Amino acid sequence: MRKGITESSSTTPLTLQMLRKIENDGYKYVQVKGLTFDKHYDYVEPHFLVLVPMKELPTAQEHKDVYEPVPSTLLQKWATESDDALEIVISTKQLS
Repeated sequence: MRKGITESSSTTPLTLQMLRKIENDGYKYVQVKGLTFDKHYDYVEPHFLVLVPMKELPTAQEHKDVYEPVPSTLLQKWATESDDALEIVISTKQLS
């Protein structure tokens, strides 16, 4: 749970400009994490989607999760849409 709180506290809203920035910084994927309003991981009824930029996909089986490549039409769609029920943000903790 603490990791979910930490990841959600250092974020910025998803925009096309942020997508270009993470792509230009060499990130090839984002890990998609669902968080509830009280910052617990949940993919069934999330209030937030936190996108964690990654340069490589993990190879260990225990680290398999939900990932989306950068660039992606889905991410571009999310960046341009407004959804009052689901907030989509990018974790900035590991960005330079």
